[in-house]
Amino acid sequence: MNARNLGFLASSFDIALSGFMGWYDCFDFIQLKFTRTDTKASEIWRVLREGGRFVSCSWQEQEDLAWMEAAMLRHFPKLLQDPEYLDRRPIGMAYEKPQGYEIILKSVGFREIVVTQHSMTSVSTDEEEWWRQMRNLGWESLLKKIEVDELHKVKEAIFEDLQAFKRPGGIHFKKTAFFVCGMK
Repeated sequence: MNARNLGFLASSFDIALSGFMGWYDCFDFIQLKFTRTDTKASEIWRVLREGGRFVSCSWQEQEDLAWMEAAMLRHFPKLLQDPEYLDRRPIGMAYEKPQGYEIILKSVGFREIVVTQHSMTSVSTDEEEWWRQMRNLGWESLLKKIEVDELHKVKEAIFEDLQAFKRPGGIHFKKTAFFVCGMK
């Protein structure tokens, strides 16, 4: 459901959960300030009962995506000449910060804001599954621009480098998510 216009009556819920909502459209997580009016947090506030809790999460670190970008630049430096790449980089990464979420939630009145984080290992069963994940996380349109023979060479080189992350069960990368909980 679109968080800007939740289709529920006011004070409908004790708990609202959101995963990877993305406040990029109205908040600058580098400068930690609003770039335009936010309506999502106020809508979440509206549908919570007094004493209700809002919990959201986002990525703090995504080792696999950072590694993919470095590998692509290492094996296909021409990528730095692609305007789409330059405009969208880093590909697939979320750089939201817990401090930004605290500012956003406090702006509408949330209190008792608690931030926690959890690290986990993301496991792809093999190189091909990992490659499909990278394509789905934003690399598809850029990889389509590379000539087939050259893309094959780049992919082979990346798969060779990827062996450093191969463990029992597959390809292992660390990911860290943060969780923000606030009370109305």
